[in-house]
Amino acid sequence: MSFPLKLLLAIGVWLLFYLLTFNGCQDELCHACDEAPPETTETDTGPAPAPSYPLYFQWSDTTAYTNAGIDSLREAILAQGEEGQLLEITGFYYEDETPPDGYENLGLARAAQVARLFEGELEGNRLQPRARLVDETEGVRQQPFEGAAFEWTDSKTSATVDEIGDRILIRFPVGSTEKIYDESVEQYLNKLAERVKQTGERVELTGHTDNTGSDADNLELGQARADAIQRILTQKGVPAGQISTDTRGESQPVASNDTEEGRYENRRVEVRLIKQDSKTN
Repeated sequence: MSFPLKLLLAIGVWLLFYLLTFNGCQDELCHACDEAPPETTETDTGPAPAPSYPLYFQWSDTTAYTNAGIDSLREAILAQGEEGQLLEITGFYYEDETPPDGYENLGLARAAQVARLFEGELEGNRLQPRARLVDETEGVRQQPFEGAAFEWTDSKTSATVDEIGDRILIRFPVGSTEKIYDESVEQYLNKLAERVKQTGERVELTGHTDNTGSDADNLELGQARADAIQRILTQKGVPAGQISTDTRGESQPVASNDTEEGRYENRRVEVRLIKQDSKTN
């Protein structure tokens, strides 16, 4: 083989080797530039954040979960209050949720958790935890939900007739089936009677008590309170068939029974109006 031919063959082998090696290295370099996939670790971070809820909860959990909007929410709430006013924090809860130890229901436990968000801003005696039983909605056991409401008030004691959410509360003296005499109570019952006579709405009356006395006695007392309001409405012309009564005794407090103010809140009849075409659970 002549020298020029050997030289051409050597150059050809070298070019083939170079091309193969360069492409292989190039592939490795390109892959090396790719970002390594992040390591995945399982952490207990609570429910998936709900961007529209700066403050939210999950089923049977007292934890007050927050996101980036919580500071703005807190500042807005504080800006609404006036000097000397009390901030009423109402925690929502559902009937089938299990309350934690030390609390009569999850609503009061949630309200206590939310109150901690205002530590350093308001003294403890200006914070009033409250609870509100709400109807269970579809998906609430799986999805985060809003679990608190805020209201500034001038007094530790609520009015004898108070509108809270979808119900009206009529309060009673200690151990009594007679409503507290108050012109606002009479005015409300007069308006209620006239309304339901015209609309045909059903009236649900549920009696409640504080925790003074036995469970059995309080169930009877709660029923007697609901029956007392029923009698007043029928005397005002509401057909008895439009009214139903029930009792929950001391089992559904809206405030702590540790104070007289709280016990006053719990001695009540709750009034709910149900339209004729509405379905109840």
